[in-house]
Amino acid sequence: MMLKKTVRWGADVGCQSKIKPLETTAELSDFGLKGKLAQGELGFNRALTKRDAKQDATDAIPASDAITQDQWSEREQQIAERAETVRRGLTTWLSTTAASVRNFIHDCTPIDIYPDQLREAIKSEENEYRHHEMDDVTDARESHSAAIIELQTFRARHGDRIGDRTPDIKKNVEQTVAILIFIMVLEGGFNALLFKDAQASGLLGGLMIAFAVSAVNVCFGVITGFFGLRYALNHPHIALKILGGIVTAIGLVGGILLNFFVAHFRDAVETGLIAATQAGTMAEFSMFDIAPGTVLVSMFPNIFGLESFIALGLLFMGLTVFGLAVYEGYDRISDRYPGYGRVWRKERKAYERRQQVRNGVRDDLSDYFTQCRLWFETQLSRHAAAKREIEKAMNELESRRDVAVSIAAKAADQERSLKVAYRQAHRRQRNLLRDKLGEQAACPAYFDEIVTPQLPPFDYSKEREQANAAIKAIDQNLKALNMTREWLETHIQQVQKGLSSIDKKVGEEIEKVRDGKSAGKAFVSVDEARRA
Repeated sequence: MMLKKTVRWGADVGCQSKIKPLETTAELSDFGLKGKLAQGELGFNRALTKRDAKQDATDAIPASDAITQDQWSEREQQIAERAETVRRGLTTWLSTTAASVRNFIHDCTPIDIYPDQLREAIKSEENEYRHHEMDDVTDARESHSAAIIELQTFRARHGDRIGDRTPDIKKNVEQTVAILIFIMVLEGGFNALLFKDAQASGLLGGLMIAFAVSAVNVCFGVITGFFGLRYALNHPHIALKILGGIVTAIGLVGGILLNFFVAHFRDAVETGLIAATQAGTMAEFSMFDIAPGTVLVSMFPNIFGLESFIALGLLFMGLTVFGLAVYEGYDRISDRYPGYGRVWRKERKAYERRQQVRNGVRDDLSDYFTQCRLWFETQLSRHAAAKREIEKAMNELESRRDVAVSIAAKAADQERSLKVAYRQAHRRQRNLLRDKLGEQAACPAYFDEIVTPQLPPFDYSKEREQANAAIKAIDQNLKALNMTREWLETHIQQVQKGLSSIDKKVGEEIEKVRDGKSAGKAFVSVDEARRA
């Protein structure tokens, strides 16, 4: 029996679990980008920035000519820091997403499948199923061979009497027992109706008495037919023939006397009922007051002297049931020739057990091949799903990259625009105050060049290479799965064809052995029996 729902060789091959879509938990808010800042808005007002620039120019700040960021004004440093916060948050957000994608691709990348190794694994587990049942198959074959040899030995020993015929056991024992029970119940019911007026308990008491008599009558008949007539008429040994004749004589005499006794007893009850009615003592009458010995004495010498039609009906019914029971015991329980039905049924039972074991092996293999097919279908669907989900994950990564580039570009534009506005307002204010500020009125050198913010690289070539490698492995596995599945279907057909041919050959050989028709002989050798 198959105790597993999946094949063992598939436990570490291909995609082990169901492919689930990528679930990215990285959000912009987790990396300090919330509200307007997550949209690339730095949150600095241009007018206020210009006002700060004019105030710084009026105060002659900064006075240094160094082109370094640490010499920027406070407002410019705030703008640069805010823009850098956006770029750093976007970089971390995208790198976290890329890491999730890489892990997802790694989890979706299946183990390499090789057709040759997969075929050997399938055959190996198949052989284990066959070997698991081998002991039962061997025992069933040996017991069947022994039963065939016993049958052939019996036919060889008694062939001149039974000939080439098969046992006459058209109806099984269960049907015969059912018929015997039916006629016993029928006789019991009929007897109950005839005995119900003869005692105080009515129909219930009549049933108890009638069924007891009917059971004894049927048992006498079956024993007489099965152990008496069969042995007396058909057994080859003289001693058992004589013993069968004795059993037949005793059974026939006992059954006939039993039915005549019941009829005479009912006749005596009828006479007692008439006498009790005339004497007015009907309430005190009971059939159990009549002594069986008195009835036996009254049966002789005229055993047919019955005065009641009810007694005659009992006699006719009892003898009919007795005769049917004798016939059933003689002809319906087993073959008329003693021992032939027994060895035949033994061989049939051994053959059926052998077929049952063979069918059990066939069913186990069928279940195993079904699980193999199911595994292949599951793996093909999982590989296709993995390929599809990897592409979706890469699309999600590219989409997030585009979003990050857009936000970073917007923040960079604002950063540059605010710096330009600040420096232009600063320059104009310094020019207006040139006479008042004197030598300090000249603008510092770093105002001559505005640094263009650099966008993050957002490179995902590593993820794309990993995705391409995973898709290539999936495509190779799909090819291997299709090749192995085609081989599996061919292999299953070969196994089924082989089992069918074996069954047919074994069936033909067994029929030859059982019927004794091999090469026109009435007896088949032991070697042929064992070979079958």
